Amino acid sequence: MTQKKVTIVISPRDRFSGLSDCIDLVYRYTDENLFDLVILDLGYPKAELSKAQKSISGKSNASISSYGLMIPMEGLLQVQGKIKTPFTFLLDNDSRVSENWLPPLIETGEETGAAVIAPLILETDGVDGAYTRNHSFNVEIKVVDVEGTPYLIENKLYRRELPENMPTEIQPTHAFELHGVMFRTDAFDNIELPYMTIREHLDIGMQLTAKGELLFAEPKSIIYFDNLGTRGELNDLKYFNYRWNAKIAKYSHDLFEKRWGYKWYGEQAIYYWCVRRRIYMLLRWLYIPIPAANFIDRLVSSLKRRISPIWDPISNPNEVSTLLYDRLEGNKAVPLSHDIKL
Repeated sequence: MTQKKVTIVISPRDRFSGLSDCIDLVYRYTDENLFDLVILDLGYPKAELSKAQKSISGKSNASISSYGLMIPMEGLLQVQGKIKTPFTFLLDNDSRVSENWLPPLIETGEETGAAVIAPLILETDGVDGAYTRNHSFNVEIKVVDVEGTPYLIENKLYRRELPENMPTEIQPTHAFELHGVMFRTDAFDNIELPYMTIREHLDIGMQLTAKGELLFAEPKSIIYFDNLGTRGELNDLKYFNYRWNAKIAKYSHDLFEKRWGYKWYGEQAIYYWCVRRRIYMLLRWLYIPIPAANFIDRLVSSLKRRISPIWDPISNPNEVSTLLYDRLEGNKAVPLSHDIKL
């Protein structure tokens, strides 16, 4: 028997619903000889879990591991060190694979030996007139100084670009997003998985760079991210509120600062984002159409910022920022702590 190349690990992101659709598309568009599938049950409602079990019925390469309610990083800790395939692909349950998505990742991974190969993540149900735009491809970690203090910026190149304008060849990247990303399994087994729901992907990218590992983005592999466009279930708010709230967002930022010694320029904006997406999710549950839900969401956010402005002392921080690694000795950051919790 040929050894499987990849273990696909599916975990929840924003919500519980949509898991079975995610599974079904994995089997529709992926050669079963290439992969094993592990579904992390991090508190799914019985009805959603039942649909997932139906989707994998008769599939010898699939399993569900139940751990109770926890954030994705805790769930990944449960499987770290237990995966036997050369590569590990992390897939959010609200991401959708497309035809021929996996072979380019495997090919690039084998040719480059890179620790990470990130696919092109396209966002569907667009908010600005186009149904599909780039959500994440290659990422730069940049730094800007404010009164002598360095603040980090996550700069997503080609952000919201149309698919036809995206690069067609692999690109180096500082980081990735966890909507979908492939690791060399031995690299995945040797990273720290901090208790974060925000900035965790950047923390991991910095860890790998510090180890001298390579990270690439592969545009021939395409994953579609459903950015809450599809109406969710009321139960979804439970997980959204559990993972995305100001308390855990601040905890994540504080832990990142403890580990690396840096603050993030957009920290306060993230807290507003948590509120905005919660409102948007509720509006979609109430059957408010996407354009109207986005308008209301933006209006509420605008009013909130007028009443309580966020800290934003530079008019265009990205324009005056520089690449973090360019100012560091050895072109890498050195962790100050290896603690994965505060």
